[in-house]
Amino acid sequence: MSYPTIVMMTDFGADNSGTCAMKGVCDSVCHQLVTTDITHSIEPFNTWQASSQLMYVEPYWPKGTVFVSVVDPTVGTSRKACVAKLKDGKYVVTPDNGTLTHLFYEVGIEEIREIDESINRLKGTEETSIFHGRDLFAYCAARLAAGIIDYQQVGPAYPVSEVVLHDTMYHPTIKDNYAEGRITSAMRHFGNIFTNITVKNFHKAGFKDNDVINVQIICQNKTVFEQKVKYAKSFGYVDIGEPVIFNGSTLVICLALNQDNFAQKYDIYSGEEWRIIFSK
Repeated sequence: MSYPTIVMMTDFGADNSGTCAMKGVCDSVCHQLVTTDITHSIEPFNTWQASSQLMYVEPYWPKGTVFVSVVDPTVGTSRKACVAKLKDGKYVVTPDNGTLTHLFYEVGIEEIREIDESINRLKGTEETSIFHGRDLFAYCAARLAAGIIDYQQVGPAYPVSEVVLHDTMYHPTIKDNYAEGRITSAMRHFGNIFTNITVKNFHKAGFKDNDVINVQIICQNKTVFEQKVKYAKSFGYVDIGEPVIFNGSTLVICLALNQDNFAQKYDIYSGEEWRIIFSK
């Protein structure tokens, strides 16, 4: 008998033993379960980045896959611990704190249930409230993937309309020759900048390949970058060290330096306070 894969993502860091503990819980529930990883290097507490990373990988996994996302800055509080059933037949086990934003809009949530801790919590962990990734999310995900519980046994359903969303981060401002959004991720390794402006909306604003576009990045009302930048298919269409606007692999508008690190060079980070404006 084969079981759906459990796919994990956290902000614990690459060398944190917590992810090993989560996988151990899954293995203890059912030795045949397979676990794998998206990343454990989400920027600490960045639930928006967690949301975008889920959307990056979710389409490529089969129906029945169980995703476990643990980016949980308010762990142990009244925020809901939940399992979302997506409209394409996959599941996401996560704190309901904005992590479901992209999947809500792009895939759709068919139903959502709050995890019943009296049934779906690892026994012996009741006296601690700071590691729900191990004690609640991994344990419940493993029981669901192994068929020990069905989806209805996760816990009580609550209205999908109550799902916590990053609405202001998700919806950019689009006008003729103008697009304003937020920087949703600033990769520390390559330095690429990701925005919440989709390629479709960028074209709707009137921007097209090979345009030279004014780019302004603002943080807390201070301009930290402003320059005219070429919109091209990839990095190699500009000189080494020069900035380029391009379509990212998740079909959002991105900004980078050819063979250099944009985020590091200009000290760029991500979040709601990081605005980016494209105009011509």
